[in-house]
Amino acid sequence: MKFSHSHLAGVSLVLLLAFVPKAHAELIPWAYNWSRSPSEIHADAPGTGRITLSDESQHSAVGNSDIVATNLKTFSTASDANPDIFTAKHYATTLTLTDLTSGTTGALTFTGLLGGQLTASSSNIANTYTGLTTQQLILGNTVFTVSIGSYTPPGPPDSTNLGSIGAHTTVTVSHITPVEFMPEPGTLTLSLLGMAAFGIGRRWLPRRGRRAIS
Repeated sequence: MKFSHSHLAGVSLVLLLAFVPKAHAELIPWAYNWSRSPSEIHADAPGTGRITLSDESQHSAVGNSDIVATNLKTFSTASDANPDIFTAKHYATTLTLTDLTSGTTGALTFTGLLGGQLTASSSNIANTYTGLTTQQLILGNTVFTVSIGSYTPPGPPDSTNLGSIGAHTTVTVSHITPVEFMPEPGTLTLSLLGMAAFGIGRRWLPRRGRRAIS
């Protein structure tokens, strides 16, 4: 049976593609919870105002989902003439993820700075994310991609509704299909090189040599 050089090259390409892991989205069950540090952010001295950050207890989800990292609540008795000042106050929120299929757990930490002014009747608190806002975590055969970026500023101290950090955080879950019987990279490379050399050699052999090999 005769093989052309182009035919062998095509076979080599098919073999290479066959050994590439495939990723696709699936409705994979997982669990999560958020923790924060610190739990309270205090105004610059001599101010007495503060901003509290909530925890998020463990919950479960399936597939891609938005999740909230923490809620923000303000407290202040300061007057408009002498507001509480917050200067680049550091915070961190840590997301703990559990892949329920494999039972494996991991954590990702996101950081930021809160700054602005606060009084008994007004709130002007800005947020700046620091560090990576998109991170990945591989648990079992699942890749979790977490992006934090939304911010809802907290209202005045007498507000009922809360502000939030990490609202609409998106978790992208992709299932990596295990590759069975995949040869070592070196073995695969040598095999493909051998096939290519065999095709080139057959192309340049005399006709008598070709009959002998066939």
